[in-house]
Amino acid sequence: MRKIPHNIPCPLFLWICLVLFLFAGCASGHQAPAVHVPRGITGLELGMTPEQVGQFFTIKEDIDPFSALLTKYSKQEKGEAVSRQNKALQKQFFLISSGVGKLPDGITSADVRTHYNVVYQIGFHYDESSVKKLGWQGVTYPYLTKYGKPTKDTGSGYVWDDGRSRLDIESSGSIINVFFTDQMLETEVKKSEREKP
Repeated sequence: MRKIPHNIPCPLFLWICLVLFLFAGCASGHQAPAVHVPRGITGLELGMTPEQVGQFFTIKEDIDPFSALLTKYSKQEKGEAVSRQNKALQKQFFLISSGVGKLPDGITSADVRTHYNVVYQIGFHYDESSVKKLGWQGVTYPYLTKYGKPTKDTGSGYVWDDGRSRLDIESSGSIINVFFTDQMLETEVKKSEREKP
């Protein structure tokens, strides 16, 4: 009988090890996450501070759009209440434009939301003219190519979710919004909003 040298792995032994490893993984219920959700794009990522974002992009603080909308449509008191709450909770809203870093093609505006000076949500927005030019497939194709099959198809958008981060692509009629969200920080923000209405 021929002996196998010790420095050459036995294919049968390796095959058995692989089968046992896979069986043990299935039996214990541990599976690798099917999807890994990105934290944004280079230079504009969840968990950064506005100062860090400012090293790559032009960043400018602005009024929260929800507060501005309430004020615009004759609900000034409610708009001011939202602004006061944001200040108390140390929530800020910033507009983002290209600088050293470039926003992906087709995006007409971008913004970030922060809580205690940490970015917890990034928004990319495709306006009506951009959506008409690119279409739903044109907007979503780069995300599908890069991040694979979504966790969920909502009928009006896609969601990628790995338990830590979430990527949402939402169609709102003539515009499409893309949001990268840090789920733990978002939960903290919502909890703070309930505690300090």
